[in-house]
Amino acid sequence: MALDPTRLRSSLRAARLRLTKQGRRRLAREHAALHSRTRRPGLVHVDEETTVDSDGIAVRTYVVGPADAEATVVFIHGFTLAAEVYYMQVEYLQEHFPQVKSVLFDVRGHGRTGRVEPELCTIAGTADDALAAIRAHAPTGPLIIVGHSLGGLTALNLVKRADAELRERIRGVILASASIESLSAQGLPQILASPVAEKVRDTTEASPDEVDAFRDYISSFIAPALSTAVFKRPINDRVVEFHAAMIHETPLDTFVGFFDDLQDHDELDAAPALAGMEGCVLAGENDDVTPLSQSERICELWPDAKRQIAEGAGHMLPLEAPGIINNAIHTQLDRVLGVPSTP
Repeated sequence: MALDPTRLRSSLRAARLRLTKQGRRRLAREHAALHSRTRRPGLVHVDEETTVDSDGIAVRTYVVGPADAEATVVFIHGFTLAAEVYYMQVEYLQEHFPQVKSVLFDVRGHGRTGRVEPELCTIAGTADDALAAIRAHAPTGPLIIVGHSLGGLTALNLVKRADAELRERIRGVILASASIESLSAQGLPQILASPVAEKVRDTTEASPDEVDAFRDYISSFIAPALSTAVFKRPINDRVVEFHAAMIHETPLDTFVGFFDDLQDHDELDAAPALAGMEGCVLAGENDDVTPLSQSERICELWPDAKRQIAEGAGHMLPLEAPGIINNAIHTQLDRVLGVPSTP
């Protein structure tokens, strides 16, 4: 079979660009725009996609699995990401637990939920979004809550605020790359306190033309920078580009709105609500965004949780070390359902 000259040139160009960090960032930027149209990789099968009202915000939700599910796993994604970051976990559940439903949503300011006013971008607000998704798509039955990074703080806030009926239904919590204390002096907040972040703040108050111009700049700078920085294990290029695409699609107002909350917010007062609750705390061995000490601190405050470290992994556990999250969900569901899963 003859080689297609166009595809050959494209493949050689991509191989050449991947040899340098600058080239990899350029490829990530190009593929971010492509992913906006193809949504691959990502959630390519959804049984129900709709919006739910969260205090006036139309939050985009996604449901995969049966309406009469025996249990529901609620996935809460991290900062500058979207619900589809969990596509590998959803596919795992479809294969091994067809009787279980996955409920996902794009938290305010992210994904297809889209832009909201910066002052609405708070951890408490994202927990409101989670509660709205649960009320709409999982009003009864046992729940497993999975939160990554910002989603971990959201999960803690949700558990803390849950009424007695909801708390009884939450049968397990899985926190991945999560913190419980303020990270104002380390990790991601250092990026958010950088001169680029200050420029973002200033630009959101500028004219629409200036905002659009800077949006292109910030997409070309932050998205590839973060996407090439958070992965520590060797990872498929398409997955890196998929991650960059989600950051690329995040509105500027979302960066600004979450800056202060991500630097100063803690969920230490959620500890009493975790008492007696089953769960897992997962962390990447080489996570430069959320230090390992945070997983240790969570387990000090939540002794019922099991702690697991993904060797060699960084911050993006749903994409970089999907197996550790899949296994944690599997363990929780085996306990909740009390029956063997599909082999």
